[in-house]
Amino acid sequence: MNNMTRDLVKVLLYDSLKIMNNRDAEIPLYAETDVENTLNRIFTINYEVKFPIFENMYVTFYNAGHIAGASCVYLQSPEGAVFYSGDFSVFSQRTVEGAKLPRLRPDVAIVESTYGDRLHSNREIEERNLIDAVNECIENNGKMIIPAFALGRAQEVILILKGAMNKGSLKKVKVYVDGMVRDINRVYKNNPLYLKNSLGKKILKGISPFYDDNIIEIKTTEHREEILSQKEPVVIISSSGMLTGGPSAFYAEKIAPMENGYIVITGYQDEEAPGRKILDLIDADEESERYLSINGLNIPVKCKVKKIGLSAHADKNEIKGVLERISARNIILVHGNEDVIRSLGKEISDEFIGRTYTPSCGEEIVINIRNPRKQLNKNFPHILNTKDQLCEENISELWKFINENYGDRLLTIEELLYIWSGEKNFEIAQSFEVKNNNDVDNSFDTLDNKNEDMQKFKKVIVDSVYFESDLKRLFMFRARIEDDINEDLKPKELTQQTLISLIEEKFKDFEYKKISMMLDRKEIILNFDFPQGVDSSIKNVMDDFYKETEWKVSINEKINNSSADLLIKKLINPITIKKISFYPEKFSVHVFLNCKNICDGSESKVFEEKTGWKLFIVEEGTSGINTDLSNDKLYFEVEDVVAVEQNSALSLIDKAFENEEHKPYKKSIKNNNKGKYIELVFISPKIGQNFEEKLGHVCCETGWSIAISDKVNQNELFNVAKLLCDKNSIALKKNPSYNPSNMTVSLNITSGEDNFESVKREFEEITGCSLILG
Repeated sequence: MNNMTRDLVKVLLYDSLKIMNNRDAEIPLYAETDVENTLNRIFTINYEVKFPIFENMYVTFYNAGHIAGASCVYLQSPEGAVFYSGDFSVFSQRTVEGAKLPRLRPDVAIVESTYGDRLHSNREIEERNLIDAVNECIENNGKMIIPAFALGRAQEVILILKGAMNKGSLKKVKVYVDGMVRDINRVYKNNPLYLKNSLGKKILKGISPFYDDNIIEIKTTEHREEILSQKEPVVIISSSGMLTGGPSAFYAEKIAPMENGYIVITGYQDEEAPGRKILDLIDADEESERYLSINGLNIPVKCKVKKIGLSAHADKNEIKGVLERISARNIILVHGNEDVIRSLGKEISDEFIGRTYTPSCGEEIVINIRNPRKQLNKNFPHILNTKDQLCEENISELWKFINENYGDRLLTIEELLYIWSGEKNFEIAQSFEVKNNNDVDNSFDTLDNKNEDMQKFKKVIVDSVYFESDLKRLFMFRARIEDDINEDLKPKELTQQTLISLIEEKFKDFEYKKISMMLDRKEIILNFDFPQGVDSSIKNVMDDFYKETEWKVSINEKINNSSADLLIKKLINPITIKKISFYPEKFSVHVFLNCKNICDGSESKVFEEKTGWKLFIVEEGTSGINTDLSNDKLYFEVEDVVAVEQNSALSLIDKAFENEEHKPYKKSIKNNNKGKYIELVFISPKIGQNFEEKLGHVCCETGWSIAISDKVNQNELFNVAKLLCDKNSIALKKNPSYNPSNMTVSLNITSGEDNFESVKREFEEITGCSLILG
């Protein structure tokens, strides 16, 4: 089988095992060990690779277009060639391209005929009907369940609704995805080369194919009741598709009695399935009682029931089109209702040369092929035959060789590997003599190693600028035109839109509020409500983003006061709050209350967890924050000295600084838990610290404790910065800005950048603050 089918088989087998183990009084048909042994013995081959299964017998898979990984099978041997269609679809769906077959020459073709007696309705009309049904549900503020086959159909429905919301033809609504659909979605995401070009390319670029802000994966069973209890309209896509089990049956049971509920059937329903019973209600007499038997209950049905045709099988004309292309000598129709097979067989026998068989179930047919048709074989006369592993450094050699010898011919990964190394990935499987279990294990270990080498080779090809996928078949590659390669190899500036998309993808786990872009500096600034509360893991993401794009990402350190204010009022009753004061230099907020004994300390803990800031609560009757300043270098305390009168103390301070270049800009009387003290405001706290010895003497002389404020004189900082810039011929684009969290002044300049370093040094000497380019 191919890689996609292997990954799907794993999900399906484990799901079947879970179902069997959960059924009472039933012995499971197989155990987990059997599943593991089966999975370990799968060997994968890709589409359009001619693979030897016995001596002189080969199998080739072709994309069937039915679901991702579905294959038409072509068997070739000296005795003849057989084409087996399996389930197939010629038209392209949202997830997969339609079947694209070369001109094969089978002696016998075995073809499905599920819908061989009808023509499908227009796909666009059916999709429009689905979108209209969802819009109607939203208008009625209802709940909708769309039971869907986890494999194929559910992914189509998700992409229809997602695309409609993006285009605006469907109102924004929460669409929840549940059941095995989630596991299948992951398999699709891991196998982009088996999907439609547009979808596969998105995945290769790192874009989530199914989920976004509106399409949401349900991760816990507890979430199901919560969704149904929401006041807003919701849409749920869940397996099973026939309501025979899984979460869809649970949702249908709850939604069926709702007058504003909707059950939308999108696929085939067995005669005895609950999904068929619900479909029969569409044509039922409106006055008759309507019930749904599900989960052992008889549920009254008051909801609306709708049917949408989204079949992934070929209709009559598509079946005929495939038969015309492969022009088989013998046609056998299978997989269809007996009457359908008979009527289609009659039409085909009238229109095509050759014999048509319409066997009954279990009937044996013997066909003698006297002159097998000659088969068309691919030929690769030129190979590089190198032993080096393909990598970014040497892939240009492969491109040059392909370009010179095979032009723009489409090639599979296996064919590219053969041309590069002369080695066929599946040579080891040609002779598979198994004498004991050890032989089996050793042989499959070797196959695993081969597959690992193939995956590495494929990754280099997929990621390279030298090769490109076919528009309809992502698994087929051709050498690109040299001019296009050279253009792509040129260093490119990322567009704003691309950068924003990358930011949204890389930083989606961090709840930033806004993106600011500094194009001239190649810097992106993320704005948060609470920047100090952002998880530290963001630093690694920022570093990785820079390595990938050469754009620096930084965080605006300023807290959103409005959001902090709102959070405080959620934690503390607003009626009890008298005043809220922010201290950005200390990353703290002080909340003054008009009462006592209403807070237990949990408020401060929650606030710090969310914001990274300290929350101090001052209850009524407290003179100030109960904070010990004695260990702070900016606080100078004196004892056993009689304090002079307040104004005399302030005059003595003025006299002490009369010959100093830097003087306090402001002097004020403050209170703490030890009583009154004098606070001095300098241009910055760091400048104040330079006068530590002087202030110690002033304390003793006045008998007053003195503190240096942790605030800065912003206006004076800006004046100094502008004066220095003017003196050094630096032109400012706009006024400077101040960041209190790290005490920096930011300049946005238009010219004179060469003089910035000397201005920066002088500014720091004068102010004690840092100067940066912003």
